[in-house]
Amino acid sequence: MLRLIAAIASLLAVLLIQIRGSEILNDAHIYRSFASNEIVPDVVDEAPDCWLRVAYKSGREAEGGNRLTPTQTRTVPSLSFNTNERSFYTLLMIDPDTPSRDDPRDREFVHWVVGNIQGNDLDRAETLVEYVGAVPPKGSGMHRFVFLLYEHENRLNFTTEVRLSNRCRNPRRYFSTRNFAQKYGLTNLWAGNFFQAQYDDYVAQLQGQLSECTSADLNGPRNGTVFGG
Repeated sequence: MLRLIAAIASLLAVLLIQIRGSEILNDAHIYRSFASNEIVPDVVDEAPDCWLRVAYKSGREAEGGNRLTPTQTRTVPSLSFNTNERSFYTLLMIDPDTPSRDDPRDREFVHWVVGNIQGNDLDRAETLVEYVGAVPPKGSGMHRFVFLLYEHENRLNFTTEVRLSNRCRNPRRYFSTRNFAQKYGLTNLWAGNFFQAQYDDYVAQLQGQLSECTSADLNGPRNGTVFGG
């Protein structure tokens, strides 16, 4: 009898987690989530239309502001979203809370930019900024890590944009989502998501990986209105 009760309790716990996850990623709740966590207006003026699914190899997912650790987000996540066959998509991942949410003087730190995505195939898209996981400084508190996916009808020309490897720190600081969107005419914020994280021991390892890169390393001129320095 005790085993039966334990099995039922375990099943109920799983069902509750699934229900909670479906409620969190209910598209009807996305504006409230972006607004209550002040991503609107800190990063964008309006919330996206639907959730972007962001899943890490650690088994964790972004769920509209849930807490993850830098260790859990160290690898490039898999993304899934509803697509229009004839459309292209451009992805941004940024941290608006650098060096901290109370003092965001370096806003924004760009973690990942992928342009001209078709379907859900990031491998065949253009990576402008290689993925760097959450890297909140020690003692800086909780940071928001925001994924934004823009839909556009035509392929965009990114030939004049810098290319940042996952070992380049600069010019990831002072990135501007709004200026980037304005520069490329990105007006349809199709999907988005975010999680929160604070320092853990993996951050020191990641910080050691990043260095100041030269103009030659950046594969192009720095655009001060988009990439700050």
